[in-house]
Amino acid sequence: MRTALIVTAACLFALSACQTPAAIPAPPPAAISDASWRPVAPENLVILKTRTGEAIIELAEEAAPEHVRQFREAIRANLYNGEYFYRVIDGHVAQAGLEFEHHLEDWPLLPLEAERTVSTDGFDTFGNADLFADPVGHREGFAAGREGDQEWLLNCPGALGMARDDDPGTGSTEFFIPLAPRRYLDRNYTVFGRVIAGMEHINRLKRVDPVDDEDVPGFADPATAAQKMAERAKRLKGNEIISVGLAADMPEALRPHWEVMTTQGPEWKARKAEKRNYGIYDAFVVKPPKVVDICTLPVPARPIAQGD
Repeated sequence: MRTALIVTAACLFALSACQTPAAIPAPPPAAISDASWRPVAPENLVILKTRTGEAIIELAEEAAPEHVRQFREAIRANLYNGEYFYRVIDGHVAQAGLEFEHHLEDWPLLPLEAERTVSTDGFDTFGNADLFADPVGHREGFAAGREGDQEWLLNCPGALGMARDDDPGTGSTEFFIPLAPRRYLDRNYTVFGRVIAGMEHINRLKRVDPVDDEDVPGFADPATAAQKMAERAKRLKGNEIISVGLAADMPEALRPHWEVMTTQGPEWKARKAEKRNYGIYDAFVVKPPKVVDICTLPVPARPIAQGD
């Protein structure tokens, strides 16, 4: 089934799991010039409301256009409203969608869009060696790796990825969000966005294992199916998705507006230097390692009032 490979990978690589890093708080709006921020397009701004709170996601249309297109279609079809995060594994991922294979048949399978050919223009090198790619950096705030003319988005905490079956071209509707760095998934799964705010609410989801299709008999019988789905709802209580919406589809007066810090300006360079030097821990760190993992320093985002 399309949801199987993620859990298999979790078992194989459980020992490599890290704790989700604590991000350096974003500076207050007045502390940074407006030139250091770029607006998020309403078509790429997703509002994910769950029982644990609201997460804001930016879609990476240039990196994975077909995945973003189908994800928008699914959102506009209200596909995820009332569904669940049905696989939430400590140190691995939170996964959501329709869960059962026979529920996914109406949605086309997508070709893998894990990497693409693109020039280095617009790619801002992070400045540290990396175990998985040389170099790593950012494009429009999305953590990315490169090799030659190939570029891919990284499976850092908060990335938005598409789950699939063994065949790389079997993603469709089931998405996942890493709770910890899962870099061995890089170039193997399509990453098509990232959580820019509210990751703490994703981390608060109840830890649950999925139920395989084979373990849910009786879907052909309406009474048994209703009973099984009621049991599922009880088991997943607290992990409900209340709604998923696009800012572009909201009335202008109610539409949220967000900005992401650019990675070309002095403010971002200063944040990287502070993290490398462990400046906020200077009472404890005598010899800072001068190294920072790209997944521990997400690019900040901030809400803005309309007209700012």
